[in-house]
Amino acid sequence: MEMTLDMSERPRIDVHLLTLDEPAEWRAACIESLAGAPIRLHVLPGIPGRIGQARAAGYARGTLPLASFVDPDDLYEAGAFAPLADALDACPQAVLAYTDEALMDEAGRPLGVRRLAYSAFQHAHSASHVHGLIVMRRCAVEPLLPRLFDLRLRAEWALTRMLSQRGSVLHLPIVGRHWRQHPRQVHRTADPAVARRIRQTIDHATNSWR
Repeated sequence: MEMTLDMSERPRIDVHLLTLDEPAEWRAACIESLAGAPIRLHVLPGIPGRIGQARAAGYARGTLPLASFVDPDDLYEAGAFAPLADALDACPQAVLAYTDEALMDEAGRPLGVRRLAYSAFQHAHSASHVHGLIVMRRCAVEPLLPRLFDLRLRAEWALTRMLSQRGSVLHLPIVGRHWRQHPRQVHRTADPAVARRIRQTIDHATNSWR
């Protein structure tokens, strides 16, 4: 299934959603939660075991100056997209902005809020630190897409880490994402080799910029 939807009259951000084997009702709820957000939503199929390749294809969709992604098993605050875009507009040296996130159980019941004020140390060591709703500058993302291609998992962490080497990171203390906790989540199954591969990708990118 592929489709493109303008979720408001004046989209400012290209957002992609990768579909896999998530329940159809979760995907529908995710898309419904985005109603009114200033985004152009690109829905496209994921690639099992090739999240980096699929993410690269997603980020390549569209021409708007800002880019983001959503996951079909989560819910989002449509009103959080504009403040993130405004924050980036007001801070030219920033390459990405992100929010806090709420946790919910598999049935969608609230479990609390994760406050995620930015720490470069935490970002370097935790894939779930820059993890709420994330909006990035397209001009900063596009040169990095080839480096995502071979990553099997956690391409989002690799991308935000590489971006953090190129400019400032902004944190907005608002909830932008409701992260559904369930047994099939990637962070529950990824092995240590994944983190090592991502750190190698980041190191190679950083060395090439010096």
